[in-house]
Amino acid sequence: MKPLIITLTILLFSFNTDYLNAQTKQAKLNQIELYKQFVGTWQAEVGADSLEVRECREYGVSFVIEVSRVINGQKSPSYINNISFDSNDGKFKGFLLYPNGGYFTWIGNFSDKNSFSGKIVFNFMPEVVWSEFHAEFISPTEFTCTNFNQEGNQTIIMKFVKIN
Repeated sequence: MKPLIITLTILLFSFNTDYLNAQTKQAKLNQIELYKQFVGTWQAEVGADSLEVRECREYGVSFVIEVSRVINGQKSPSYINNISFDSNDGKFKGFLLYPNGGYFTWIGNFSDKNSFSGKIVFNFMPEVVWSEFHAEFISPTEFTCTNFNQEGNQTIIMKFVKIN
């Protein structure tokens, strides 16, 4: 009789644990669909007579963002950001390429439908973090992008407005 009671107790706790786990799991976010919010042309004021312009387009199921600075009406390229979603770890991976050949990599994802965060890392190694960033959609035509240094201090905040 005692082994039967132990077996039933184990089964009961196993069932209850599975039930509790199922209750606390959140619906998985469709990261690629959420990233499509960035598609279009966005601009932010970054100083007197200076704008940052981001032109984001889909590239199959990936994304490409061409970033330029417009200073006193003169447009010059800043960098290109190539972005792909890694379904193995549920995160986006980005590779920024500068005109001078410099580059850096980042890893990030959406934590909810309006919040995208990432870490600028050395050669896609998540354990070597240089800085972090956070984008928050205010509306379908506005988002803020905040950058942080290694100590977690805010270094810049930009408000982007969709122009196209």
